[in-house]
Amino acid sequence: MNPMTALGSTHELPPLELRIRSHPGSVTETRKRVAEYAEAGGANRDDVELAVAEAVANAVLHAFDGHDDGLITVRAGIEGPDRLVVEIVDNGSGITTQARSARAGFGLPIIGALADSVEIQTSEGGTRLVMGFPRPS
Repeated sequence: MNPMTALGSTHELPPLELRIRSHPGSVTETRKRVAEYAEAGGANRDDVELAVAEAVANAVLHAFDGHDDGLITVRAGIEGPDRLVVEIVDNGSGITTQARSARAGFGLPIIGALADSVEIQTSEGGTRLVMGFPRPS
């Protein structure tokens, strides 16, 4: 079953999908749209907004080496009765395992502190980051 499929009540939100260019201006609009979705879905708006801002900014800054011709897809959906899942996928250069870059910041540690689950898959063809957030009953 697709984790982005709304389960349970027919009153659940339909999944959200945004396709954006790898441009710094994309971060603000994307974080706001996903934060609104999170709030409507019962998750902590502030936590989701900051985590999405960090994840999209990471993709813009690191995945495409400053080029604004890359594609970033952001999906959000309700998973079961108590989770919101947000997925950020880029078609950039992937995360390398080399020593921490001087350009690296605190994005991933911040995301890890805000989300209750984080999964990262990376290759030369891009990176997929999936974050889970609780939806308190």
